[in-house]
Amino acid sequence: MHPEQIKAALRMKGISPTALASEMCVANSSVSQVISGRAVSARIRQRIAEITGMPVDMLWPPVNERHALHSTRPEGADARIARGAS
Repeated sequence: MHPEQIKAALRMKGISPTALASEMCVANSSVSQVISGRAVSARIRQRIAEITGMPVDMLWPPVNERHALHSTRPEGADARIARGAS
């Protein structure tokens, strides 16, 4: 899930990332980095999942699924055409 969608889901439940950081006694940057996927904290991820009511794997899909969801690289014949090959 995109970080902005995670933040929006938190806001819909009435909590901001800053408030979550305060509740968990962690730095704001820790929550921000977990939301953006730049850092991993099972404790912070689990709390966000509890608040939003969404499974952790839905909020942060495994790397291979994220790549598949966000990949714009064409496959097969389309890839050869895109690269200018015949």
